[in-house]
Amino acid sequence: MNGKTTKKSAAKTSKQRKKGTSGKKQNNLASMKKEKERWYQKTGWIIFCLVVFFPVGIVLTWRNKKWNGIVKTLLTGLFGFWFLSACIGAATSAKPLEEIVLSSDSNQIYDINNTVDIAVKTKPEDYHIPKSAFEITGGKLDFKNDKIIFTSSEDGEFDICVKYSDVTSNTVTLKFEDKEAIEQARIAAEQAEQERIAAEQERIAAEQEEQERIAAEQAEQARIAAEQAEQERIAAEQAEQARIAQEQAQIAAEQARIAQEQNQQAAPVEGMVWLSATGSKYHNKPNCGNMNPNNARQVPLSEAQRNYDPCKNCYR
Repeated sequence: MNGKTTKKSAAKTSKQRKKGTSGKKQNNLASMKKEKERWYQKTGWIIFCLVVFFPVGIVLTWRNKKWNGIVKTLLTGLFGFWFLSACIGAATSAKPLEEIVLSSDSNQIYDINNTVDIAVKTKPEDYHIPKSAFEITGGKLDFKNDKIIFTSSEDGEFDICVKYSDVTSNTVTLKFEDKEAIEQARIAAEQAEQERIAAEQERIAAEQEEQERIAAEQAEQARIAAEQAEQERIAAEQAEQARIAQEQAQIAAEQARIAQEQNQQAAPVEGMVWLSATGSKYHNKPNCGNMNPNNARQVPLSEAQRNYDPCKNCYR
């Protein structure tokens, strides 16, 4: 039993020694690989070279076996296109600036806070114009995504031009107005005009009413005057008729008097006698006896003889 145990333990010891030896060999190989990997083979340094100086980064990318071929191709095409664009831009910018032309729809009137696009053309084309070269008399310029946008929060006319590299562009004039304020002012003006018209109509109606009242008063006064005139005319006619009647009566009385006189002249003259206030006798004098001459009256003899007897003293 002890012999078997000794053999088993010896076998285990030899296996552990073999495992330890193989683990050390693997660690040594990994460390050797790490020591062999240079700095320019590391991914971080390759990306740094691509950003800072991309030709070196492209070379390192293709030499690195860890990178996929598709990725290498895409990176090469991308940075090649960028390099070509940079070369074209450098070649273009190398040419002197000859002309700057600004264009925009300046025929219409814009509402405040609306955006207006401004196009810039240069000769040579795609010449880079810095923002500081733009001059405006008001409003605001925004440079977004290769677009130039003009806005203004106030109404008025604003001039835009570019002065750069001894070249001055044309001037674009944009007109802005506060259309809401204008509309409100128009509505207020219309309301004021309507109020003025209403006030004018009220004034005209009041004047017409006053004129009608005056006309009615004048008509009433004319009617009263006409009635008074009619009454005066009637009174005058009545007075005239009364005057005529009076004259006719006077004429008739005169004619009767004349006729009576004529009759008296034609008939024998009748004597006159006196009658007292009381008594049954007629007298030939007003102071006969106790008769009061102030109360005596004279009548024709024929009339007195009808009801009275002759006085014995006066007529013996």
